[in-house]
Amino acid sequence: MKLNISRSGTDYIVFTLLKVIKVRANNNTISDMLRSHPDYPSLLSISDCLTKLKVINKAYKIKKSEYDPTELIFPFLASVNDSKRKFILVHSIKNGQVYYQDDIVHANVPENNFLKIWDGVVLHAKGDIGSGEANYWDNRIKYILNLLIFPTVLLVILWIAFTLYKNGLITIPFPGLLFTKLIGVVVSIILLSQGFSLGKSILQNFCKVGKSDCSKLLRSDAAKLTSWLSWSEIGFFYFTGTFCAILLQPTLTYLLVWLNLLCLPYSIYSISYQYKTNKWCVLCSTVQILLWGEFLNAVALALFGDFRAIHLLDFINLFFYLVVPIVVWSFLKPLLNYKAEAVGVKFQLQSFKNNPRLFNQALYNQARYAVPDNLKPIILGNADGEIVITVVSDPFCSPCLLAHSIAREWAIEEQNIKIKMLFHVVDDETDLGAKVASHILAINEKDPVLAEMALEEWYSGQIKDFNLLTEKYTAEKTLESLTVEQMQKDWCRVADITYTPTVFINGYKIPMPYKIEDAKYLLS
Repeated sequence: MKLNISRSGTDYIVFTLLKVIKVRANNNTISDMLRSHPDYPSLLSISDCLTKLKVINKAYKIKKSEYDPTELIFPFLASVNDSKRKFILVHSIKNGQVYYQDDIVHANVPENNFLKIWDGVVLHAKGDIGSGEANYWDNRIKYILNLLIFPTVLLVILWIAFTLYKNGLITIPFPGLLFTKLIGVVVSIILLSQGFSLGKSILQNFCKVGKSDCSKLLRSDAAKLTSWLSWSEIGFFYFTGTFCAILLQPTLTYLLVWLNLLCLPYSIYSISYQYKTNKWCVLCSTVQILLWGEFLNAVALALFGDFRAIHLLDFINLFFYLVVPIVVWSFLKPLLNYKAEAVGVKFQLQSFKNNPRLFNQALYNQARYAVPDNLKPIILGNADGEIVITVVSDPFCSPCLLAHSIAREWAIEEQNIKIKMLFHVVDDETDLGAKVASHILAINEKDPVLAEMALEEWYSGQIKDFNLLTEKYTAEKTLESLTVEQMQKDWCRVADITYTPTVFINGYKIPMPYKIEDAKYLLS
């Protein structure tokens, strides 16, 4: 038995692993994390993705001479040698059988067959209470809403049509034929969406039926009439144009059945090609069934016999009904192309941005600014840490709230990190941000631990009012605190701080477009 290895299922395998170990994460988020990694689709990209989700994971290299299935912890990702290195999820090994899963099937193979392609590398992952995607439900709702756009539009159109029909404003002629056309419109749209990665998840659900291989067929030369026109587009023009024609001008039905008859040879070509290549597309075959369903419906209704119902004007009207979807598509297609290209460019830029070597090169090309202790920054984390992260913030800067949260989390997670918090505010004693900064610096002069607590409560939103801050953390301004305040302002001018938060790593300013969360990932 041949082991079924998917060449494009890394994202799906990771998503499935997380479901098995009961860690919540959206598949879109996982894909973004993986595909933005400079080493995607390597084992390192998977490990880093799991680490971002706070999933404990570790990879091992097992010598086949020392292989013992009783010592393995299930489930685990196994790296396999195919033409491209990919992964499968192994659930168990029992009685000489390996039970595994890829993005196509759940299956089992003899252990010897598995050992022939397995390179000995496994990755084990384990979730805990803190594991999972941050803002999971917010992202989940956005994802679901995006999926519901097309069905919602379709339901609204059907509801409007039903309302008009119920009120006698429109009639529904030849309901069987019209319903067949409507299904054809929906199937055509799903097929079109494949070319722009808009309906990938929907298409995959159909492609998992039997030996279906929709994606490969739709990308083949046989799926195109010319380099710029696909059969899916022609199907969309046909079903949409003829659906509108029957709905708005029922008398054209007697002409449309002859157009349907001219389309039947294409169905023979499509089915014979799929049979010859042994690659089947469920949706493509559905289109052919719909064409023959139209034909049989027309025969049953004896629509081929009445030539007197066809007039010259009907040909002109039908031409316009068929042209309308072509014109609409000519406007939509470039927009969809731009969107698909933008997604590709986004991942390429993310891959470029998340390359540690490029980040370090850009970082160390920056001017270096010493952050002396006499600036008396508020310290988070290990005071003796070798990696010093300096965050320059403003008490009323919204992005600074996130930067402080990431910095604090970073200081907790990494023992070798020292965080220095400085303030950059306007040189105006009446400014509220300047007042907050001045007061926290006064607290820091009195007790650094209290200053850290005050800063945490301010940025976390526990204290949102300056008066409450001064009531809970009392401190008087001193000559020393005012001197430190002025020194921090002078340092910000020298370091050319023009925005907050500005982050430094060992004195080097993080260059645009990097942010503190990027630095946290790249230095981890």
